[in-house]
Amino acid sequence: MSFIKYDLRVEVLAVTNLKSILLKQLTIYQLIIIKCVVLIGIQGLSSCEPNNCSEQKRYDEISVNLKVERLEDKLANLETVEQVLELFAKHRTMADYFLDANQYPNDTILAKRLFRLLQQPSIDTLVWDTKAYFNNLDQNINELTSAYQFILLHYPEVDPPKFQTIITGFYNDMYISDSLIVLGLDYFAGENGRYYPNDIPRYIVKRYMKESLAPIVLSFVSNDFNLPDQSHGTLLADMINLGKSYYFVEQALPCKADSLIIGYTSEEVKAVIENQEIIWANIIENEMLYETSHFLKNKFIGERPNVAEISENCPGRVGAWIGWQIVRKYMDENPEVSFTDLMAETDAHKIFQRSNYKPRNESN
Repeated sequence: MSFIKYDLRVEVLAVTNLKSILLKQLTIYQLIIIKCVVLIGIQGLSSCEPNNCSEQKRYDEISVNLKVERLEDKLANLETVEQVLELFAKHRTMADYFLDANQYPNDTILAKRLFRLLQQPSIDTLVWDTKAYFNNLDQNINELTSAYQFILLHYPEVDPPKFQTIITGFYNDMYISDSLIVLGLDYFAGENGRYYPNDIPRYIVKRYMKESLAPIVLSFVSNDFNLPDQSHGTLLADMINLGKSYYFVEQALPCKADSLIIGYTSEEVKAVIENQEIIWANIIENEMLYETSHFLKNKFIGERPNVAEISENCPGRVGAWIGWQIVRKYMDENPEVSFTDLMAETDAHKIFQRSNYKPRNESN
């Protein structure tokens, strides 16, 4: 993909302080991409993204035995409300924090609602489709096991959590703590069944697939190790905080394609690589790098199908992708910085300054 751009002066209404909800009018410049030429013969993502699987040899002898408990069959076979209550009692954390039982006056109310849901014919179809899609979880468990081998290499004091899988009719996608991770497999089946979640945008649903399960989980797990920059409050700081998270996942899952780590399609990854200079120029020329308005920052790092301020063809969260590239460049430029040093670094502006990040469009 190649882009032609021009400048357009526009007025925007920006939330500048979320606590007081004060509004002020700002003027920014935008680079609008008006022409997109799709290159002929776009190759598959795996052929154009680096494969660092050999890195796993550094830690594949570290012993990790993840405990995985499959609850979907137990839930589907419940025949009475009393049995649902027994399940809640046996799996208290899952009930309270995945099914939100602790938000109800008592367990019976939720148990009756869940039991009625389980009697719906559509649930049988959902369970069948999800179990068929996840007919073998071994690959997912192997990826998570390898990731925790990597984590233990750098943080030997860590005690890997227990994993539980469940199918609840799209009640929740996951719950993550340092001792338990619950995965709603029906969510992670995405569009690969006859039903899919209708309460979240379709472009997000498409990210849910068995190949993205480990990267999504690890992006949340990274929060236990990735210390964020909380002092600056700038778009740059937020970009690098997110970039460090993606770098964590990249290092823990070296065989994963960038697209699965960040949740882009292969075409979107190819587009941002080929147009990273234009994307960066937009951020710089519009003086967004040190912007502190949450409203404006979210245009570049928040959940959106695209960043229309740059182009209708520019994928959402592109600021996070740029942050990831800055972190990568920082680690390349500063080989004395260890992985744990990076995770402990809370000065995002220092990372940027020492990265010497100067993007250039790339094409194949």
